[in-house]
Amino acid sequence: MATQPLSLEERRRRRDQRLGIQPATPEASPEEEGRRRAITIEWAALAVLLAGGLAITIGSWHKGIPAPSFATAAWAGAVLGGLVAHGAVQRERRASALALALFAGIPLAAIPWRFMQPRADDRLAWLVSTLGIALLAGGIRWAITLRTTVGTPSQMIETIGAAIARTGPSLSIWLHDAILKWLASAILLVIGATVAIIGRSQGRDDFFWAGLAICFLIGSVGLWTPGIVNRSRTAMAIRHCGQLCFWFSLLVVPFVEQGPAATLPYFTQPSVRFVAMGIGLVIIGSTWFLQRTSIFSHRSKPEPKRPAERTISLAIVIVGLLTTVAALQARQQLTIRVDDAAVVHGTILGRSDVYPVSAVRRLEIVQPLQSIPLYVEYIQLDGQRSVMVLPLLYPGDQWTADYHSLVQAIRTAANLNTQSFPTRHVEDWSR
Repeated sequence: MATQPLSLEERRRRRDQRLGIQPATPEASPEEEGRRRAITIEWAALAVLLAGGLAITIGSWHKGIPAPSFATAAWAGAVLGGLVAHGAVQRERRASALALALFAGIPLAAIPWRFMQPRADDRLAWLVSTLGIALLAGGIRWAITLRTTVGTPSQMIETIGAAIARTGPSLSIWLHDAILKWLASAILLVIGATVAIIGRSQGRDDFFWAGLAICFLIGSVGLWTPGIVNRSRTAMAIRHCGQLCFWFSLLVVPFVEQGPAATLPYFTQPSVRFVAMGIGLVIIGSTWFLQRTSIFSHRSKPEPKRPAERTISLAIVIVGLLTTVAALQARQQLTIRVDDAAVVHGTILGRSDVYPVSAVRRLEIVQPLQSIPLYVEYIQLDGQRSVMVLPLLYPGDQWTADYHSLVQAIRTAANLNTQSFPTRHVEDWSR
């Protein structure tokens, strides 16, 4: 029985099937890809930009910036942000458009400065307000460009429904794992906080840091929590513990760490939190350096590590090691002893400087930035001499300088009971 000859397309299909070649699928254009997504990357970035600008603007206004200064900041930010964003969204000759925007925007933004200059104390708030309003203005200009990508409500609902249908199983698995991780994290947080509070109330630094170490282990819950479907990789879990160690030591420990009592004789040394910060950086950098895949790739689609990642991770390890060694050295050398006779201040070189309390004339507390709990203390001595001390290095109350045990001990020893405020950022204690 005679057979019909195969067509050219059928021959090509059988050849591709025999060789294992997948049929090519036409690539979607950026417009089509954007329509497939429920929320495009551009609109998500725009939402973040507007939210950041609004938060910065409200925060600067809440800090009490004067209305004239805020008005000049609004003008400068709106002009610069709008013009720069207008130049950035141009498809052709973008560099020329940006240069022209800066050339025209800077003189226009500086016009109110000639008539209403902010005070020296308000210039930082003025800059922050200008930045926030510039982000808002740039976001609005960008939204005008993206408005053509918004579909009808029915199209958006259909797109969102299709996206939910595609990601439904993955979303349920993620939610299941997330709930289990949150429960495990809550248990570790309660246990660690309880141990830390007991150590703080009893003046036991070992208990306090043991509780914090338990809190640091929250980063590893994705590795050992029972019932999890998609477990975290070992390197990722260890890196998360290092990140918690660093950020807790930097942002939380200074305000919850208990300092020594202010009674005489008084002794203090730099906090252990700087050692913990260095160890956290070493853990972060080393796990990143030893990881084979890129830290920016998703676990479902691992990508090879970029050359810059090895350099950055190695730099983090070096910075962490230097921070750890410097913190240990400072903890041994930068000690302070205060008694009825003298103030003994250790230096980083291992030398101990002795200052009799009779030579202490006053204690000057300087807050460089308003509303930020960062203080610098100057022990003013006879002969126009002074000794600078950073209370941030030592455990104690960091919110209010007067309540720091080091300040109270020096005031008690030198009998400094008269308080004055020479300037807005300076507090003075004298006899």
